[in-house]
Amino acid sequence: MKSLTLIRHGKSDWQSAADSDFDRPLNGRGKKAAVTMGERLAAAGHIPDQLVSSPAKRARKTARLIATALDYPEPQIIFCDEIYEATLETLIDLLNNLDNEADSVILVGHNPGFSELGQWLTGDAPAWLPTCGLLKLELPIDSWSQSAENCAEILVYDYPKKPG
Repeated sequence: MKSLTLIRHGKSDWQSAADSDFDRPLNGRGKKAAVTMGERLAAAGHIPDQLVSSPAKRARKTARLIATALDYPEPQIIFCDEIYEATLETLIDLLNNLDNEADSVILVGHNPGFSELGQWLTGDAPAWLPTCGLLKLELPIDSWSQSAENCAEILVYDYPKKPG
């Protein structure tokens, strides 16, 4: 059994002087949301075996804030270039090649790819993952390479503004 948590990065700062989309940082609300979502994961006892993130600035910061809340060692975060601007096919390939020693993985990245991956894994996934939204899925597989369309079940769907 494998557990996959998809987390979209927090709200980015469109007013920043960043030279590119890749370098756009989180805004204050995005930072606060990442801390909140990390705290919710920690309260639920969800400590991943592996945390993999897009290297884009806003995703890196989201991943680091979540790692801090989970007491996950920041140096162990894996930054994967393929996640930035990934197509569904790229994300499926990434999923199929995750380390099988890791039964619980958190991926931090971007839409539309993350929403598409969630919907590929289960038709019950939301059509659009909001900023800092998370989708925790259970996959009844022994190896990540066995990931298949509609193979997952939603355990948690949460986002910062979700009513308590």
